[in-house]
This record gives sequence, structure tokens and C-alpha cells, in this order.
Amino acid sequence: MRRTFLTTLLAGALLTGLAGAVPVKLGTLPLSLEPNAKLLTLNQAGIAQAYPSAAGRPDAVFLTEDRKVTMSFEWRQGKLSGADVTKLVSQFPSVIRSQVPNLKSLKSGTLESGGSTWAQFVFTTPGKTDDLRREMLVTSLQGRMFVITVAGTVKDYSRNEAVVQSLLRSIKLD
Repeated sequence: MRRTFLTTLLAGALLTGLAGAVPVKLGTLPLSLEPNAKLLTLNQAGIAQAYPSAAGRPDAVFLTEDRKVTMSFEWRQGKLSGADVTKLVSQFPSVIRSQVPNLKSLKSGTLESGGSTWAQFVFTTPGKTDDLRREMLVTSLQGRMFVITVAGTVKDYSRNEAVVQSLLRSIKLD
């Protein structure tokens, strides 16, 4: 349902293209990144429509050029210290298992990017024509939890992996 709604929404004029390779600030988030010309961004009106609940609404959403993979950025109010990021790797998988029905696979670990440690969770669930792939990257940003969620099917992610990974590698937290 959400995917169909988002696809319909994206057909409207709620997207803008991005210039490439010049670091830019991302709204009010204390970070910068280097957008890629092969990415689109959902404007604030589009984000509000796609995520009607303010409680779970991301601060920014990027889409691959084919509109098949989304990358949402959410700076949550919940506290998270830098030292607690690695603890999430052992604690959060049980939360995912309890909240995600029909979980097929789940991998967790840490990675270093942009001078920060990130907890990484990659999981798949069955889809209509292909498995759905979700990746959550979590770090501490000014003492609060910062979450990036990458969502698409396994095949769509594979086709767009280079563009997605390029954007994620370009993130610099302030």
C-alpha cells in the first residue's frame, strides 16, 4: 500500500533533481552531503503526504532516478550517545524480529563512515515479485539518534547500489 501511494505521489510534481558533487547542507540537519545527479529529492509537501504521521516523518527523502529505492533521513528526539551506537548492534535485532512480520534475513554490524560509527541493520521480507530489502543505518548526532533508512526490492537495490552507496559515503556529520 505505502509503495503504491509513494509511487503515485512521486508521479506528481513533488520531486526536484539534484546537482552533483558539491557538498550541500540538508535542510536543518547538522550534516552535509554530496548529492548525485541521478538522485531525486522529495520536497517537504511530498514528505508530508507520503508520511502523514508527524511522529514517523523523515526530515529528508531521496529517491533513485528510477524511483525504485528511497533513502530517508530522520533525526529523532531520542537520546543516543556515540558510545551506545555499538550496543545497538546486539540489542536492536530482537526489536526488528518482534516488529517485522515474515522476516527472511537479518544482518547487523557496525561500519565507519564520514568519521562516525554507524550501526547497520539489513533485513529482507517477502514481496509480491521480489523480496523487499531494508537497511537502517543509525548513529549519534549531537547526542540524538540519527537514522537513515534505505528501502526497495532486492533487485532494485542491486541496480541502484552504486548511486545509493555514493550518497551514503558522502555524508559528513557536523
